[in-house]
Amino acid sequence: MTDPRGYQPEGVKYTFPDDDPYQEGNEVYYNMAEFLNDEELHQIWTIVGKACDREKIDTSGDQTLSVRVYDTIRSH
Repeated sequence: MTDPRGYQPEGVKYTFPDDDPYQEGNEVYYNMAEFLNDEELHQIWTIVGKACDREKIDTSGDQTLSVRVYDTIRSH
């Protein structure tokens, strides 16, 4: 995974939020789509799709699914 804003060390699986361009804070997120297999992504999209249908949110276009898990990192 590479961070488009700068260097991403090998093995680092988190990304800093866009509102922290200098990566000075301790809040990060994990892009879960990178860790899920196709079957898991399909299951999640099916559930989200049902919720969208129930709320009459149009999903007939080219929508994408984004799942982030936010965490706080601690400095050593």
